[in-house]
Amino acid sequence: MNRRNNFDFLRLAAALMVVHGHGWVLSGGVGPGLWGVPFARVGLDVFFSISGYLVTGSWDRTPRLAGFLAKRARRIFPGLIACVVATILIVGPLATRLQLGVYFASPETWSYLQNIALHLKLTLPGTFEASPEAGAVNGSLWSLLPEFACYLTVPLLAACFARGRIASRVATLGVLAALIGGAGLYLFEFHRGPSIQGYGVDLKYALVEVPFFFVGGALALLEPRVAGLWRADFCLAFFTLNYAITAWLGSWNIPFEWFTLPYMAICFGRMSLPLVRDAGRFGDLSYGMYLYAFPIQQLMLTLWPGHPYPVLACVAMTAGVAWLSWHLIERPALHGLRGGRAGAALAPAQ
Repeated sequence: MNRRNNFDFLRLAAALMVVHGHGWVLSGGVGPGLWGVPFARVGLDVFFSISGYLVTGSWDRTPRLAGFLAKRARRIFPGLIACVVATILIVGPLATRLQLGVYFASPETWSYLQNIALHLKLTLPGTFEASPEAGAVNGSLWSLLPEFACYLTVPLLAACFARGRIASRVATLGVLAALIGGAGLYLFEFHRGPSIQGYGVDLKYALVEVPFFFVGGALALLEPRVAGLWRADFCLAFFTLNYAITAWLGSWNIPFEWFTLPYMAICFGRMSLPLVRDAGRFGDLSYGMYLYAFPIQQLMLTLWPGHPYPVLACVAMTAGVAWLSWHLIERPALHGLRGGRAGAALAPAQ
């Protein structure tokens, strides 16, 4: 795969879709989508798809468990820790209706630190109570638990099969995608009563994202073994069919998207288009934007009530914070220092 590819652009585009989609919801509206799916969810689906492809490829190139887990942890946790702490110390005091002494003395304030361990805690005391997403400080954090759980399945499934048995691994990923996604779809369509929670996360949302990761992983395994796997005409056909199937089946189009969207996303990501392939020249801002956009949007809508949703202001502020996160926290954590210099640029799978 060409190392100067479109994946940086694709990650950034997915992050912007999440920002845009959440902005509509937090301002009390219903935003546009794609194939009948809200933009925020499409962006998340893209993240899971390319993550499955890149992380599986990373394992197959370097199948060493300790190194693999260290890479994954360095990618997730340093930026997350900084975001959670900054949210408690900056966003909370600016947004809370409580006196600061009461805010900092509340156990609820410090229980928010559980997000660092991927245990979802949505609220800080006295904050965002009038929001359409009442009390939610950072609704984006829920996806980090299923994402990290998916990371752990990569070496686990590889250990179940001899290294050369790619067909068995691909078939297993397909079966697991169907079973896990089917369970999530069942909970969406037929389960009545309270939502089923796991470590603070509503399981139905987590389960329907897992297939995107697994299908991305299956495509990574097939890539060196299937000539002509990536075809623009297939992408165009899938893009068009998704609209038709949405019209026919409504929300039951989701199983079709589990297989078509990862193919489209990865096919585009592997390309090397002028200008597009240079989207990461200022750093990989996608994770920082994903982490910080929701609390920034909530804060701006709270501090300036009654005004139209400030789309450009939210994007600009989020991009600035994401730039700082990348250069001050994420990049040093990922690269380390080698002989006093930052390490070489990471491969896309890192």
